[in-house]
Amino acid sequence: MKKFAVILTAFVMALFVVSCGGGSDDPADSGDTDTNEEKPADTDTDTSDSDTGSETPDTATDTTPETDTDSDETDTTPEDPTDTDTDTTPVDGNCTEGETRLGETVCGSTQHGKLYQVCKDGDWEDTEKCTCDPGEYPEVCGYYGQKMWFTSSSKVATIDLAEGWTRTYFHIVQEQEQDKVHIKATYCNIKIDNSMSALLQVIMPQSFADALGTADKESYITKNDDGTFGFDQDVFWEIRGIDPACYGDNPAGYNLPTNSADPCVQDWDNDGMPGLTVNAKGTIGGNSIMNMVEKSSSVIHDGLISEDGLKIDALVTWTDEQKILFAENKALQGGSDNKIKDESSKFDGPANFIEQVKIEDGSDCAFIVNNAATIFSPDPVNLK
Repeated sequence: MKKFAVILTAFVMALFVVSCGGGSDDPADSGDTDTNEEKPADTDTDTSDSDTGSETPDTATDTTPETDTDSDETDTTPEDPTDTDTDTTPVDGNCTEGETRLGETVCGSTQHGKLYQVCKDGDWEDTEKCTCDPGEYPEVCGYYGQKMWFTSSSKVATIDLAEGWTRTYFHIVQEQEQDKVHIKATYCNIKIDNSMSALLQVIMPQSFADALGTADKESYITKNDDGTFGFDQDVFWEIRGIDPACYGDNPAGYNLPTNSADPCVQDWDNDGMPGLTVNAKGTIGGNSIMNMVEKSSSVIHDGLISEDGLKIDALVTWTDEQKILFAENKALQGGSDNKIKDESSKFDGPANFIEQVKIEDGSDCAFIVNNAATIFSPDPVNLK
């Protein structure tokens, strides 16, 4: 009987497939729609997007003209200050000294950018900051869809239990200052699966992705010896379900709490429960819920930009740590140790990567999710 309990516990731990990019049911499976809501204030210090700093809800000052009434924009994501898709000219008039907004003056070496404006002495004046100035580098300004794929192993002690996969779709808006790329990455949808999903599978609902909101990231372009251009991003930290004031500018050194009553724990998905809520199913998991907090990091490296700037491919290195604050099924309380797998036992090719594709300016998360099959290459594994 004891031996059976040990085996049962081992299978249970296979559940916690990495959610470094998050995890949720695919909209095609659950009918979830894109309702991205900005999460509580977060202090971004990067991540890939596998990013740099702690991922946080977008706290950037909104510089979009307040008169933007673009009727074509259907994205429910919080308004993005870098969004240059506008059908109306900024209205002059009284303004607050030092306030900024996006103007209408065309700029940049490709003439695809707009100058920001600043309020000075009650009037709007153009600044020298342009949203798109690639210079001698490939142009990567504007809107992109991104697929991030992680492959993991879940362990209890030293025993490998399962191979897991996380697929995350992002809505990306990029501004460019030659080799520097300023990114706003909005979580659209997350789905996870593992090789033992019939026994136990964790599902991160759409509310999980929505709670993560939009993250500010920065990447950089490098010139390669062969004439191609690379795309990289330094470490980006994400501390989820935690008050950003608790870790400040040191997310890497922060220790996740295990007590749901800890004052640092926040209800990011606004469901009345601490942290973020995920669901479990399967023979062992049953139909139960868990509340968790999470600490993850990611680095984008060995990237390659296409000559026309319409596609970016890169590898990702990541870490992930989860703490379970509450588990309806007590067998799931212990959590799992998730580690990156550099190679998959189920498919050939890169096991951890991003695929980023240019889409029409003004497109939203719903467009990316609904057209993922034509935007991106097929998934390495067919996620259930």
